[in-house]
Parts: sequence; structure tokens; C-alpha cells
Amino acid sequence: MSPPSTSLKQDSSPRAALAQGPWGGLGLGLLAALMMWGVIQGVHPVFRVPKKFDVPSIGMPPALFAAHRREQDRVDRWHAMLYVGGLGLLVAAFLGIGEGARRASWLPPLIAPPLAALGGAVGGALGCLVYQYVRENVGQAGLTHTFLAQLLVATPLGLGIGLGLGLATRTASGSIKAAVAGVVAGIVAGAAFPVTISILLPAASSDALLPEEGSSRLLWLAILAGMMGLVIPIAGQKGTELPKHSPP
Repeated sequence: MSPPSTSLKQDSSPRAALAQGPWGGLGLGLLAALMMWGVIQGVHPVFRVPKKFDVPSIGMPPALFAAHRREQDRVDRWHAMLYVGGLGLLVAAFLGIGEGARRASWLPPLIAPPLAALGGAVGGALGCLVYQYVRENVGQAGLTHTFLAQLLVATPLGLGIGLGLGLATRTASGSIKAAVAGVVAGIVAGAAFPVTISILLPAASSDALLPEEGSSRLLWLAILAGMMGLVIPIAGQKGTELPKHSPP
């Protein structure tokens, strides 16, 4: 007689592994990046510094400039949280739909997008803190600061996407592997963006988390989303195969 089933499936089940393949995940991630880039290009800026904080001339008191800078930091943080959170939502939705279609399950597209959006919003806020610190204490962001900021952006984003997809497996091992894969994807993306942009777009500005030029924005989004779509399925697919015949 077979043992009774439980809500948490055993690790030997193939459902402990993600069904989405890495190359399909890469394509879905890049599609999400392209869509998010189009949205940003169409709506940015969503938030603006209120006119009451405008400083009309250079000779005004320093306190007015400081107040304007604080408001600008707040606006930048809102934009980062909105855009990175939106990217996470799209990536997780696309990957979740693909995963759900392969599993014939509604769980992946329902669970993954909210967690990914939350992770992206947290990452956007953390990344902005790095640039705020650099401006107040260093002056200009270098490659190390850019790497740290991107790492803080991409790691919570990857964790949210990976955990959301992993929970859809309904197994502890599948959830943990996918979550860890998301963190790894974030680390890889955080390291890849500063190096890639310095090679491909050396004249691009690195003074803000959200790249100013459209080409660098697209590259930024593509690296973030592409790494998530590629790395998470690779690690998530490494599961133990289910035996062909169950024991009596």
C-alpha cells in the first residue's frame, strides 16, 4: 500500500524541480525587459519634485538646496521602486505563466508576481541609498559603488522571483533551490551590469540608479531580467528524478 500523500511533496518528485527551461526563461525575461523599457520610456518621470522646493538661483540659502535634494532623493527612490518592482512583476508573470502551463497549475502566475514586485521595490530603495551615500560622502560614483548598488537592487529582485516560482513546486527543496538561484542570479546581474556598460557604453552616466539614456536603460533592464530568466530555471531544474515504478 502506498503511503498517504501530504501537502508538502517529497523531494523525489519531479515537481520539486522547475519545469521552465533556461533558454525559454531567458527569452521571457528579455521580453519582460523590453516591455518594461517601453513603459519607462513612455511614462518617465511619473513623480516630480513639487514646485515649492524649487531653488530659483544659485545664491539662495544652503538649506533650500538641501531640502530640494531630499525631495529629489525621494522622487528617485519612488521611481526606482516602481520600475524595478514593475520589472519583477513582469518577469515573474511571464515565467509563472510558462511554469503554470507546463504544470497545468494556476499557482505560479498567482504567487510569483507579487513576491517579485515586492523584492524589486525593496531592491530599488536599497540601490538608491548607495547613490545617496556616495553623493553625500564621496562625490561621484565609481565602479565599486555601481556594483554595490546593482547588487542591492538585483539580489532582492532575484530572491522574490525565485521564491515565488519555487513555492509553486509545493516542496521545501524546490522552494529553497529556486530562492537561492534567484539570489545567485542577482549577484551575477549585479556584477555583469557595471562591467558590460563600461565596455559597450563607456560614455553612459553612472550618477544615478536609473540610467538616463534609453540605450543604457534597456541594457540595464535586459541584464536584470535576462539573468533571472536564465539562472533560476537552471538551478531549479536540478532535482532528483522520480522512479519509474513506485514500490508496492
